[in-house]
Amino acid sequence: MKVILLRDIAKLGKRGEVKEVANVYAINVLIKKGEATEATSAELAKWKQKEDSQKQKKENATHTFAELIQKLRNEKVIITGKKADAKGQLFASIKESDIADAIYKVSSLSIDPKQIILQGNIKSVGPHEVELKQGIQREKIIIEVK
Repeated sequence: MKVILLRDIAKLGKRGEVKEVANVYAINVLIKKGEATEATSAELAKWKQKEDSQKQKKENATHTFAELIQKLRNEKVIITGKKADAKGQLFASIKESDIADAIYKVSSLSIDPKQIILQGNIKSVGPHEVELKQGIQREKIIIEVK
């Protein structure tokens, strides 16, 4: 019986692959546990459509990220409104969500705070280097805390 694997299974295959397995194994183990579904033409079409949709989302995210980086190269990301002492030390550190909000104000493009990588806590006024990631692509930008 041909089945579509719904998740990675050791010694059988990866998620999304179509495999030929014994009928008893397919029905009593794989399908019963929800690890596979029978590879009918309707299921194959549904799986293909889902795969194409995910591929399209990845391409859109990559395109949006490239557009965001291009805008950030031409604009300065400035974070204001944070309280600091006379020496320039902030009372509260800058978080990824603060940076995401500042990026949105500058570029009108949103970024998930999980895509922002901080090397350490930002607790002082001045320029700081921040890394943005999208999949395997990484870019460094400079933010200014005032």
